[in-house]
Amino acid sequence: MGEPTTPLMQQYHAIKARYPQALLMFRLGDFYELFYEDAIIAARELQITLTSRNREKGQPIPMCGVPYHAAEGYIARLIRAGFKIAICDQMEQPGPGKKLVRREVVRVITPGTATDVALLDARENSFLASVAKHASGSPIGLAFVDLSTGEFQATEFSGVRADDALRDELQLLRPRETLLPRPQQLVETAKISLLEGVGGVESRLEDWIFQRDYARGIDRSLSTRKRREGGSFRGRRRKRGCLRRRGIAAS
Repeated sequence: MGEPTTPLMQQYHAIKARYPQALLMFRLGDFYELFYEDAIIAARELQITLTSRNREKGQPIPMCGVPYHAAEGYIARLIRAGFKIAICDQMEQPGPGKKLVRREVVRVITPGTATDVALLDARENSFLASVAKHASGSPIGLAFVDLSTGEFQATEFSGVRADDALRDELQLLRPRETLLPRPQQLVETAKISLLEGVGGVESRLEDWIFQRDYARGIDRSLSTRKRREGGSFRGRRRKRGCLRRRGIAAS
């Protein structure tokens, strides 16, 4: 990615730097534009024309765009293909003497957090999974929620086959997205793809989110709210017993 040469592209680079793992849909007038590698990916996946910007300066920037009034359909296709999307809108109207309008990301959509009906397939579950692995490699906690039904479950695997058990469970679930602590690798492997694709899109979060005390606080809050609504959350393990530390941390 070359150095930005205009205020507009400087603004784009600054925003893109905050969302490096997402395809940034950058509002320009009546279109959402994508640039650089994002444009190449989107043009391929959406089968739309790939053009370029700044070609006359000898530094063409790949770009493609979709009409903002029809963007939801394109976003749905990208989400179903497993991509994360950051929607960047204009926060003020262009006017005389205003060369650059303020823009901000107003929404980030990932395969595991998409709840809009247009983004979900009614024939399939939409699982968002979370994994918390002990520093020694075992036990491993797994929590998952089906965003299409609201069902939530958590479990824990331990012993020498913990990795295999986790892989088998994810193979059955086929989550659209798996949340992991930022510094952690889920399985020791040289492969780029997480668990050969069974974990869906991989998203890294700060390690403190997976600490047991933090997870317990959220669990208490959700359980209290759920009881008020007349429901409950379920924890499950392969052996009978209470849900343990890693399962809580993953939750």
